[in-house]
Amino acid sequence: MNWRIVMELKQINSLAMETEDHYRKKANFYRTSPEYGKMISLYPVLETSIKDCKGENLVA
Repeated sequence: MNWRIVMELKQINSLAMETEDHYRKKANFYRTSPEYGKMISLYPVLETSIKDCKGENLVA
């Protein structure tokens, strides 16, 4: 089994949350992934919605 999968499973079983910085890094990694680019190209309304929310403070 891939070590990354093992680590993710351990995190799922833990009730502790990661830091805000951790989630920001995850989001940045996702937004630069080929899968994200493909999804955006398939759903132009999604791209517009994401652009409309840019700069908003959505997390308290």
